[in-house]
This record gives sequence, C-alpha cells and structure tokens, in this order.
Amino acid sequence: MPDKCKDRERILAAGTVDIPTLPVGAIRGYLCFRCFSPSANLMKCSACKRAGYCSKQCQKLDWSIVHKNHCKLFKTVNEVEEQQYQASRTWTQYSKVLYLTVKSIRDAAPNDDILHFVVQAQAYCASCRRTAVQLLTRKIALKRCDKCRLVFSCADCNGIHSPSVCSVYQNFARVEEFRIGFFEDTGKASPVTCTQFPRKDRKLLNGSAGWYDYLVNISDKPQIKDTIKPDFSGLTDIVFQVGSVKDQEDQERMRMFLLCATDNLTMPLTILSALEDVSWDKPHLNIHLLGATGREFLALSNFEEILHLVPGLRSLHITAVGPSSWQGAANQATPFFPKMNLDCCPSCKVDGRKRTVASYRGVYHDFVTTPDYEEPDLVVLFNSGWVDGLDAESHWEPTIKLLIEGGIPALFTTYNVQEAQNETAKLIMLNAKFVVEPDKNKWSGLVPTPEFIDEEYGMWFQNAYRYIIQGRNT
Repeated sequence: MPDKCKDRERILAAGTVDIPTLPVGAIRGYLCFRCFSPSANLMKCSACKRAGYCSKQCQKLDWSIVHKNHCKLFKTVNEVEEQQYQASRTWTQYSKVLYLTVKSIRDAAPNDDILHFVVQAQAYCASCRRTAVQLLTRKIALKRCDKCRLVFSCADCNGIHSPSVCSVYQNFARVEEFRIGFFEDTGKASPVTCTQFPRKDRKLLNGSAGWYDYLVNISDKPQIKDTIKPDFSGLTDIVFQVGSVKDQEDQERMRMFLLCATDNLTMPLTILSALEDVSWDKPHLNIHLLGATGREFLALSNFEEILHLVPGLRSLHITAVGPSSWQGAANQATPFFPKMNLDCCPSCKVDGRKRTVASYRGVYHDFVTTPDYEEPDLVVLFNSGWVDGLDAESHWEPTIKLLIEGGIPALFTTYNVQEAQNETAKLIMLNAKFVVEPDKNKWSGLVPTPEFIDEEYGMWFQNAYRYIIQGRNT
C-alpha cells in the first residue's frame, strides 16, 4: 500500500507542499481514492457512488480527512444529474451540462479544487455519454477499456474509441502511475532536474531544436542520446535489442522523470527564451509573475536554471503577484511579503550569485502603486486565461492596459491555440504591439493533461502557446 499517498495531508501539514493531487484514475474508478493503489474491485461509497476504496481502512481514513465534507455535495450533484437524464447525448450537450454543474460547484465551494474536479473528470459512456452514476442507478454496466483504463462504454452501446485516443490516455495513465511511485520513493510529487553546474559559455535556447537538444547539448544529459527517442514518446530500439529487462526499466524511469520534469522546467526556459527575443542582457534580472499561485512557488527551485544557463547573470529576483499568491505568515498585516533569499547550488554560492523572491497578494495594478514596486525587466503571465475568466474585467483588464501603457515586455502563455487567439483579438483592440506573435511554444511542458469540458479526448500542455507584447503600436 502506498503509505505516503495515503498520508499526503499529514505530509502537507508537516511542511512538504509538493504532494500529489487526486488522480484521474481514482475518479474513474481504477485507483483508490485514499492511497492511489490500483484495484479492479474498488468498494464504492454507498451514499455518493463516486469515491472508491481498496479497503475499509482507506475508506474510514478518507472519510475522516476529506470525504465527510464531500459526500453530501456529491449526492446533490447526483440528484441534479438525474433530473437532467437523457438516454443519449452529443458531446456538446454533455459538455454544456457539465460546465454548468462544475461552475455551480465552484461558486458554492471556490477553495475546494477536489470537489469540482471529481465531477469534471467523472467516468461516462463514450457513446451515449450517460455518466457512471446515471448508469449505476439503472443497473447498466459501464465497461472500461482494458488498455487505457480511462475510457468507457456502457452495455447498451458497446462502443469503441479510436486507437489514437487510447494511446493518448495510456500515456497519461503512465504519467499518473509514475508520479504516484515517485512520491512514494522521494516524498515529492514533481521531479526536478536542472543543469548541475553553471555553464561557462552561453548557448541560446532560441537556437535549440527543443527539449531533447536542450537536455543533450545545452544541459548535461548526453547519456539519453541513444536511449530515449527525441520526441520522448518511448525508448529507442537499441535499448530493447541489447539492454536487459532491468536496463529497460531504468531507462523508462529516466524517460518518465525527464518528461514529467518539463512540466515545471517549462517556466524558466520559456522565460529565458523570451529574454532572448527582447535582447535582454544585464547582470541582474527582475521578473514579475502575474496571477501567481502555489504552482509557481512549487517550481521556484527550477528557476535556478536561468542562472546556470546565463554565465553573466549575477542575481535573479522574482516577485509573485496575484490574489492567490503566497501570503507568508497567516497573521501578516500587509499583502506584501518582502524579499527573501533562496538557496543556490554550491557553485553559485562560491561565485557570489544569488536568487531572491517576494510576493504581493493582490492585483498587479494595485501593486504598482505601492512603494514596494520595482520596475521589472519582464512581466510574465503563465496560462492566466486573462481574457476568458470571471475576473477578466475586474482584475485583468486594468492590469493589461497598465502593461501596454508602461511599455514593459510582457510574456503570455496559454494552454491551447483558442485561448491564444482570444487573447490576441483583445490585445489588437487595445492596440498592443506584438514583439513575438502567438505561436506554439518550443518549451511547452511535455506532460499531457486531459481536457474534460472544452474538447472530448483533448489534451492540454503547460505553456503550450506563447507571445510577447511591449507597448502599443504608434
């Protein structure tokens, strides 16, 4: 039994913030809700019929920690689903209903991400799109795919999904499996890999072909050259031809480690690429991260890669700004948490290089009016959704106008092309000047994450698209 996953909240309370979230495999009835162990015969909660457990022990523990706060709400969702029951629905009909349901849950419990995610990622028949709970109520079996274990067909439909969809979901299931095992082995949910020693000379990222080229020729992972495919889709033939079973397992773990590490390493590399685009070259770098959440703070150790890849850089300062940014002490009187030193590698310490971080809990256009504001070299908005969110007008629009008027380079990323197009259209209306037009980001994360509402079987990636603006058109 995965003990660390089972006790993840206790580990969080003890100070380790990097813990795994509830896997899709658990929500779709393959992994235990509490310990994340796989089981073909999970015991479903008899009340809500959504949470499943591998043992009575896990069920009792989960009830005491979290499920007692969720079960009744899930039952209410089930009642609403029953009122909306249709024997068959199109994807558009299903996704519209699901969107409204998830929105109502978020409005009712805005700080409980697990609650709405369990409903958002729920199992359903790929043909008629009746949900697992609706089918269970009618005693109609819902059969999972034997290969990917995450796509289903009910007994009435006996439908199939395409091999390409199955392959994508198999890859995602392997990512979840690796992350669970990695947390059990290391006590951390997110792999981190940076260049071990600072480079003596600079190699520009914009001259690199992508992640494989970066790891082999810019960073320090030349050993993967003959073992991992350049697109990270698998191992090379030579591994299977000459390697032992243990060799194959070791290389597969290395592949998954590096693939998952890109999910956070995408941030510093996307920033460094943008700095190359705006021809930045100074000894001190000041970056403002807008709309910052816990995700950026979890990734802070990865930002030392900027120091390691830019030999002339002496200091890196990051200010995280956003309503959900780090607050510091619970009794802190002001929204600003002042500059704090971050640890550096021994080589950087000996060389006198340093990293610092500060945080402002609030919106950016308020932060710039405070005495704590220092003009940045680059403003960054990672996957902000600034044009589509509920806070688009109240929080984001004044900030975007301020960025345009200030003429400071601003890097934006999005999860998909549609978000990039929507943001571009708004910026054109505001007469913003594009330094880099929206396009696929070479340094997008490689970890696929399922899209449950906007696109059936779609996958999104961290920082998939990017663009840069600076000032306005004259």
